[in-house]
Amino acid sequence: MKIDLLQIKGLGALLKSPWFWRLCRIFLLAILLLMIGYGWHQHAIPGVAAADPLMYTNLATYGLWVLWLMGVVFVALLFGRLWCAFCPLGWLNGIISRSGLKRTLPGWLQNQYPVTLTLIVLQLAVYWLSIHRFPDYSAVLMATAIGLVISSGLLFRQRAFCSLFCPAGAVMALYARIAPFQLRVGQQAVCDSCDSRQCVSEEPSWRRFEWGRGILFWNSLRPGCPIDLHPQQLTDDAGCTLCMQCVDNCAHHNLQLGFRPWLAELGQKGLNRSETLFVVVLLGMLTASFSKVNISLREVLFWLPQQAAVALGWQTPGYALLAAIWVTLILPLLLLLPGLILFKLRHLRESTLPAKTGTTDLENSLPLKPSSDSSWTALGQLLLPFIPLLLTVHLILALVKLNTKGAYLPLVLQDPTGVQSYLAMQITQTVAQPTALLPLEILKWLALAILLFGYLFSLLAARKIANRLLSDRAVQFYFWASVVGVSIPAVLYTDTLIRWLFVR
Repeated sequence: MKIDLLQIKGLGALLKSPWFWRLCRIFLLAILLLMIGYGWHQHAIPGVAAADPLMYTNLATYGLWVLWLMGVVFVALLFGRLWCAFCPLGWLNGIISRSGLKRTLPGWLQNQYPVTLTLIVLQLAVYWLSIHRFPDYSAVLMATAIGLVISSGLLFRQRAFCSLFCPAGAVMALYARIAPFQLRVGQQAVCDSCDSRQCVSEEPSWRRFEWGRGILFWNSLRPGCPIDLHPQQLTDDAGCTLCMQCVDNCAHHNLQLGFRPWLAELGQKGLNRSETLFVVVLLGMLTASFSKVNISLREVLFWLPQQAAVALGWQTPGYALLAAIWVTLILPLLLLLPGLILFKLRHLRESTLPAKTGTTDLENSLPLKPSSDSSWTALGQLLLPFIPLLLTVHLILALVKLNTKGAYLPLVLQDPTGVQSYLAMQITQTVAQPTALLPLEILKWLALAILLFGYLFSLLAARKIANRLLSDRAVQFYFWASVVGVSIPAVLYTDTLIRWLFVR
């Protein structure tokens, strides 16, 4: 790590200060409450025939689905899980847990299955209720999140909400594996000689405050690591939420925060089963979101759930359920199947037997145990090179959304309810409708370049992972399986991008 941000004069002191982070989180919590307030009971405009007139003019929908949901992708691109350091919900969850029952999260919940289920439920809500289009639905969603923050904090220790109900944190944990940003110990020997572990332990401690001649001693509970992860154990950035508690607690100032090369630590370990399932769901959702603008591709991708809904006689809610299951599970597994089959071929063994071989001899020649790993283990390894491609696809969606809707921000700030802004633009036409920030000629080539770089980075990641995780025989199988696996969705994305931005 060439540059340690914690050692830069001024910036280092700011990043080390717990009050800097507290004030940022309080400010963001206040904004969240304002979004809920301005979105509450704001569903439509009386007398206006438009189905969703407040989608881009109300603070709740615009702030949640445009600014935050799209903006955090750019944060994850460069800084991994840095948003988690600012997140008011995780911080509030940690504060409440310090006075709750402090029960340990059961082992069967200490994985990504709960958050994957949450992501699927949110996708179903988007299909079923179009929650992203209506301020009142978005406000209810944010209020529900605060309710889950409080209830999980009162029941479990640390930040249970983040691991159970926050898909955004899981997505950023995935992207943090390749982002050029990390928190690490400075000298391993210093940590080896330290027995106090006060950097991560949650214990009572005395604090001294001085103001002029006045001195105040305050005994309080020192916040520990919300995920019980000692900095010395950090091998990748998927788990660390960058809460900065260890930086504040470390008595030896032995932590560094800075930048590293891209893909530096990707492939040191594969994805476990719960992480594999989460990436499968994310792949399906991003593919479906990207295909919305490609009518021919969208008809192909959604043909099966449409036909199944017709055959079953299900109406719109039934189709939404089938579409959610199809998008989040079946479709991504079908996209991954060719690469997985090719990767599994590495276990194929060839041997020559005498021409006159009886049935008993054939049975005796079979191995007692097949030399193959589980399909989920293989899939977890095969999905690692998909991370750069998924990040770039996510980035393109965010770029296009912010480019087309970013200019609405002044209107939203002037009229958080969005009613007057919509009426002025669409009814009285006294206000011009905001236009795109970047012209199409720049946007389309920028998006294509991002997609190309993502694809090339995925191929580079496949080579690095193969050399780190696998034996000599499996390296070539893994690389070509990754090329096939990554290329299938990449072709779909490229075709969609060309039809979307180039063919007008």
